[in-house]
Amino acid sequence: MDFATMVISGAWFIGAFVNGLTGMGGALISLPLISLVIPSKSVIVISLMTGAAVGIMSFICYSKLIPRREALEYWLIALPGLVLGAWTLKLVDMQILQMLLAVILAVNIAVQLFQNWLGTCMAPRRLMKYLCAFFTGFFGGSLGIPGPVMAMYASLTCMEKDKARGFFISAIPSQYLNVAIAAHNGLVTAHVLETAVWVIPAALLGFAASCPVVKRIKQETFRKALLVLMAIASVSLFVKSAPYFFG
Repeated sequence: MDFATMVISGAWFIGAFVNGLTGMGGALISLPLISLVIPSKSVIVISLMTGAAVGIMSFICYSKLIPRREALEYWLIALPGLVLGAWTLKLVDMQILQMLLAVILAVNIAVQLFQNWLGTCMAPRRLMKYLCAFFTGFFGGSLGIPGPVMAMYASLTCMEKDKARGFFISAIPSQYLNVAIAAHNGLVTAHVLETAVWVIPAALLGFAASCPVVKRIKQETFRKALLVLMAIASVSLFVKSAPYFFG
């Protein structure tokens, strides 16, 4: 195992551990860590495959928690956004979309911190579901990252932690779609497969390590973890897009 593979495996062990605790966030944690050392496009494909493998573990552990009716309604609303997002990517530079999502997440975090300070929680509203579902599809179709907006919705509505974990699992099919697209585009090379053979088991071990800790996490800790994940996503997206605007 070379140094690059060790870094990717270690980062995904941590990312999958967080994913096991919250139901999402594996790539949000691992990719920023990896990019500090290995700025490579192949890393993204390896992470897509690893995230799909972790998704299987998530489904096995949390499938009974999926709020089927709510998740189905959410993704039906997301479909028009998915189509629009894929179409928008052909017309708008990716960096602009990344900056837009970074700003949305940053504003959301500020709103939620103020909400926490007031000691209140936004009640679930139809309009909030429509907006978040649409933008989940939009940024899933354009950037391939529906997770941050789903976390925003779960956090804004103070979704109970087990229900939230099940809710996040509903995005797993999009992970397999991304892997299929990468394979169709010839990005799943021999090097990617050789590296994934080491990285995927490390990620699965990280997920397994989270299982004894999951039940000990309190609701408030879970909500704070979602805010941290959204903050990491916002900062990461800002760093990626900043050279386009300020370079």
